Amino acid sequence: MATKKGSVKNRQAPNPNVSGFNAPPTGQMANAAGKPAKESTGSGTGLLMSVIRTLSASEDLHQREVEKAKLEKAYRECDQRLDKLITVNYDTLTKTIQAYSAISSRIKSARERVKSLKSDLLSCKDLLHCRRDELRKLWLDGMEQKHVLTLLDQIEEVKNVPQQLDIYLKSKHYLHATELITKTVAHLESDLKGVEALSELKMEMFTRKEHLHKVLIEELTEHLYEKSAVTFQVNFVRGGSFRGSAQDGTSPAGSKKHTLLELATMAKQQRASRVHSHSLTLTVPDGTEEENKPVVEDLNEDPEANSEHYMAVLVESLSLLKRTSEAVESIKRCVQVELSKIVQRTTTEVAENAKQRGENITQHNQPKLLVELLELLFERFHCVASAHSCVLGSLQRVAASDIQLYTTNDIWSNIQTVLQVLLGNYLDVRNVTASVQQSSSAFNEALTDIGLYFSRRKTARQRKVPLFRFEMSSHAISMTNYMREQKQEYYGFDGIMKVKETTKDGTFQTEDEKEGEEAPMVCKPSVKNITLIFKPVNSFIRDIEMSMNLPDGRHCTLHEFISDYVKDIFLGHLLDEIETNLHAATKGGDALKSLVDSATQKLVGAPRPLLNSTVIIDHAISDLRQLMMDLPTYADQFLNMICNILQEYKDTCYAIYRGLVQPESEDKRIVSASWLKDEDINQCLRQLPNWVNLQALSKPGKDSKDSAVLETIEDIRERNAKESELLVINLGDKLLQKHEVLCDIPSLKLLANLHESLEWFSSGIRMFAGSLPSSGINMLTTPGGVTLEVPAVENSLLHTLIAQAKEFKELADICLQVLHLELRLHCFFYLLPVAKQSSFHISADSVDPDPNVLKLNKDLTTLEEALSPSLMPHKFKYVFEGLGHLVSFILINSAQYVKRINENGIKKMCRNIFILQQNLTNITMSRETDLDQARNYYELMYKSTDEILNGIVEQGAFFKELEYRNIVHLQQRSSPAYDQRHLAKMLKKLEEIMMEAV
Repeated sequence: MATKKGSVKNRQAPNPNVSGFNAPPTGQMANAAGKPAKESTGSGTGLLMSVIRTLSASEDLHQREVEKAKLEKAYRECDQRLDKLITVNYDTLTKTIQAYSAISSRIKSARERVKSLKSDLLSCKDLLHCRRDELRKLWLDGMEQKHVLTLLDQIEEVKNVPQQLDIYLKSKHYLHATELITKTVAHLESDLKGVEALSELKMEMFTRKEHLHKVLIEELTEHLYEKSAVTFQVNFVRGGSFRGSAQDGTSPAGSKKHTLLELATMAKQQRASRVHSHSLTLTVPDGTEEENKPVVEDLNEDPEANSEHYMAVLVESLSLLKRTSEAVESIKRCVQVELSKIVQRTTTEVAENAKQRGENITQHNQPKLLVELLELLFERFHCVASAHSCVLGSLQRVAASDIQLYTTNDIWSNIQTVLQVLLGNYLDVRNVTASVQQSSSAFNEALTDIGLYFSRRKTARQRKVPLFRFEMSSHAISMTNYMREQKQEYYGFDGIMKVKETTKDGTFQTEDEKEGEEAPMVCKPSVKNITLIFKPVNSFIRDIEMSMNLPDGRHCTLHEFISDYVKDIFLGHLLDEIETNLHAATKGGDALKSLVDSATQKLVGAPRPLLNSTVIIDHAISDLRQLMMDLPTYADQFLNMICNILQEYKDTCYAIYRGLVQPESEDKRIVSASWLKDEDINQCLRQLPNWVNLQALSKPGKDSKDSAVLETIEDIRERNAKESELLVINLGDKLLQKHEVLCDIPSLKLLANLHESLEWFSSGIRMFAGSLPSSGINMLTTPGGVTLEVPAVENSLLHTLIAQAKEFKELADICLQVLHLELRLHCFFYLLPVAKQSSFHISADSVDPDPNVLKLNKDLTTLEEALSPSLMPHKFKYVFEGLGHLVSFILINSAQYVKRINENGIKKMCRNIFILQQNLTNITMSRETDLDQARNYYELMYKSTDEILNGIVEQGAFFKELEYRNIVHLQQRSSPAYDQRHLAKMLKKLEEIMMEAV
């Protein structure tokens, strides 16, 4: 170890005589030894340069010696540090040196082997160069044999293609079949082109490739129009309806439809860039990672289990066959034909389903089947449109940029075209009047514009001429007649709808082989069918416009068709029908006076018989109210019709009223009607308690007992007295003429019927007005009441309706008041002549009741028989109540008009009062005590004047002073010894007694 260390030390020791350089300072050497190798190299170079500069700048030898001493010292310190490091790292250093030696020897050995190998390769190269031609010949032989084996393998594969292709086609794995047939055709066209033994197979493959193209298009068409809604058809089971099955949420159609609609939405959001791919895989149009995964065809699964994936496979298969453009043209060409077939199949299904339920379409016109048909069609058309969205998404990926694709809006346009033709058949568009046909021609023009793009391009075909036919044979004729009879028996003679293809003019025409195919109509064509189908069709229109992304303010053609039909055809038909019904109900005297039968009265819930015209008008209003709910878009138009009908009927009712109370000119108006035209008299009559009680009893939904004004006997007598005085004051002492009183009993009964009818009618109008939603405040709306599900109507129309209801109620009240007054005027008409024209100074043989009293009794009895079944009990009571007091009041006041009276005359007057009291008691079913007072009044005349005056002093006054004065006057006129001075004395005494009695 000492020797090694010494050798190292001697090897690294500096030579002090070399170049005469001085050693660096000790501090610099120490710093240099302590730094890493890279840093030490840089600092060593700097130190050397510093020493050189110092030596160059020094002027004497001494300074150079000083520098030399410093360098020597630094070298010694460096040697010491190096020895120390070697001592510390001796083992590591030894291993490093040994490893280096081993590596160095291995490198040397490797160089020798490489040199030997290079020499050998050169020798081989020389040898191979010598045998070059022989090796080339062997290589060519090997390539030839390999190609032959490849061709044999291809021939073996091609031989098995028909069997494998049949397996794929049978299981409907068309993507594998397409790939197999395209690959086989490619082989036959290229490598195996010259193999004569495969010529028949080649022809077969070309034929099957063409057939596969047709099969793919047929499968795609079937899934677009039939299989797309196959799970939805499960809901339409025989013996049930779509509406019933759709109400439960467990229907399998829900999930299917949901999937199709989701895919349709995803197709709208796909990227604008098109991905052209002809590989075996296809991606679903969506941005999520899950749906961007390739869709492959699994041979272990049913290919038709997922209709969307199946259609994508069909499109991809057509792309591999390079038939995408033909497929697009085929889809465009057969859209309307297939949609029409859907209509035909669905119609047949609905008809057969109804038949199995035992419903006969011919005998029972059931428009609900039309609603069922449309609901089925709407769902299937939704599925068809969604399926087309999926197919379009696939076509956009595989179609070339020069291929013009169709859009979903084109599909919706064709769906609308087919629906317009279908609805035109069921809404009886062809049989409308000539004024409406103009809108129908405009509709046909619209259909032409819509159908131009997808118009059916029919190619001329050579018709095959049959050698012979069986159609005129006896067997064929009998079978044809039998089938025709069966169809007519079930579907009817005119219930046929022929499905035709679309031509360039927008109409449907069948092909030659389809002529004669017929589909039943589920109900008879009628303009009124729009009422049932408007809401579902309107909902479908909203779906169409949402799917077509139409801008605000624009509508689809189906919306325009329905709007034009309602405005131009249905409303006109409705107005004609209403006008006909109104004419039948209101024109002619008999039509206005006739009453409904008991069954109709019970059906409408009326307590008393109603005018037939009123019920007819109410039915018309009810129909229009139902139309407001069926066609809510036109609620304002229907409400305007209602207001016009009410205005016309109100004028008719006023004409009826005027015809009863004013049969001739204005001056011939009956007294009761004239009084009611006087606002003061009318207001006074309406303030009487009996009228207030009547109004309280007539209010619906309230407790009439609580609402009525409670009256005592004295109150009733006071009220009757007030009414009697009012009538006497207005009538005066003149005798009524016959034309001033309505004596015709049928006319009075008609007034009663008119009152009950108009009050019932007015109540119905008010309830209807209260159920209408309004943009403003509806004063008739009650909390918790039923509100019609229609848009808010115009305030002006609502106010007009409320005002008309009020006018009908006012006319009904006027009719009842006329009856009330007429009975009282009848009393004046018959009783005033009794006092003014009859004689009461008679013999004992002439005490029978007066003829006018007998006429009044008969008149009241007849009126009671006429009005009792025509008026409600409380109204009948209002009409007849108070007549006893009025008769008593008239008879008592009539004493002033009696010229002379004796005891026989008094007896006659009492008999008059008795039979009147008896008759009124039978009518009102209560004793008329007021007539007792009239009888007591006339029985006073049995007494002398002095006895009467003494009775007043002793018992008090039972009558008024004027009534006593009339007795005194009558007694004086009836006395043979008439003395004017005695009369004045008696009157003076009476006045004094009455003043004292008060």
